[in-house]
Amino acid sequence: MTLQNAGQAGGGRVVFDTQRSDAGNSELQLDLPINGSKVEFWVAGEFQHPSSDYGDAAIEAFASGASVGRRELMVRIRKDATALSAAERDRFLLAIGKLNDAGQGPFQAFRDTHVDKSRSEAHGRPAFPPWHRAYLLDLERELQKIDFRVTLPYWRFDRPAPTLFAMDFLGMPPPQRAQGDVIHFPHGHALEFWKTDGNDPIERRPRYAISGAPPQQVQGQDNVISQQATMALGATYPEFRWMEIAPHGSAHTSFDGPINSVPTAAKDPLFFMLHANVDRLWAFWQWLNHRTDPNDAASFSLAVPPGQQPPPPRPGNIGHNLTDTMWPWNGSITPPRPTFTPPRGPFPQSPIGSPPGAQPIVRDMIDYQGVRGADALGFDYDDVPFELPAGVVA
Repeated sequence: MTLQNAGQAGGGRVVFDTQRSDAGNSELQLDLPINGSKVEFWVAGEFQHPSSDYGDAAIEAFASGASVGRRELMVRIRKDATALSAAERDRFLLAIGKLNDAGQGPFQAFRDTHVDKSRSEAHGRPAFPPWHRAYLLDLERELQKIDFRVTLPYWRFDRPAPTLFAMDFLGMPPPQRAQGDVIHFPHGHALEFWKTDGNDPIERRPRYAISGAPPQQVQGQDNVISQQATMALGATYPEFRWMEIAPHGSAHTSFDGPINSVPTAAKDPLFFMLHANVDRLWAFWQWLNHRTDPNDAASFSLAVPPGQQPPPPRPGNIGHNLTDTMWPWNGSITPPRPTFTPPRGPFPQSPIGSPPGAQPIVRDMIDYQGVRGADALGFDYDDVPFELPAGVVA
């Protein structure tokens, strides 16, 4: 039996191996036992060959030169928002618009999760990257319940993104500040009736020329937001954690409006695309420095970043240790956890697997690709390879 990549030209591509590896090929020969017992093989999307729709990737099986079976599929990964096709863009907008449902849908729970009372769960402490990784994955799985082809695109904020900040995508505010910062989408746009907190529309105004990338200085603030600067922070987790200040914080403050502040940022769908890029930067840093082993202090540590003041005391640093469950998915209302009813329930499963389980812990978010034997979480980025560390056997 011969398995072959058989997708459409320019569509998603797959590779095969007899075991989980980072050295797959577009063709695989298999010997099938006469008794009909199963033979396992491994299949994955080929790096930098993602799908744009279901069915543009496929596996075809041949025996004695004749096709005996074909399975269409999709190499589904998170992409740069400016690289989306019009169809991919519209599917994402329709899904998140339905999730919002003019303020009546499940999106409000995501907005209510990222508020001032939950700040210490997600910010200023070691679990900033893991917590937001879980938060994004929760949202993405809800979007995929609406349209399984959708992934969460990222705003690469160190590059110009004029097609993202356009009326057919995330919109632009009126040209004159006197008219306010409210974005009025054209009739028929998926975000036309976007609401959070009852009746708030999307409000956003850039502090820079939107045709370019945010400059290093935005209204006098040190706005270090380049990928190169992020990777140069250091090869250990305490050093890398500086990225919460910049580029993360700097990207938020390159706009006026709710996106500018922790308690209100999640009202704007741009928040999730901004954080998808923050998570992508962490993923890229993990790959670059081989930091996927949660037991290695260089991959995750409670240590305070050099030159940074420790956060206010929090009993046992709860929520930020490797084996701590994460709020809101753990359902806790016991101090020092937030004492209000968690807006989100148990973590949703995916049709392709159950990880990280109903109550994820911090360590579940670190080896997200499963390169060290953990269960993969089911997402990837278009420019972060899958690579098994030296000495690790799949």
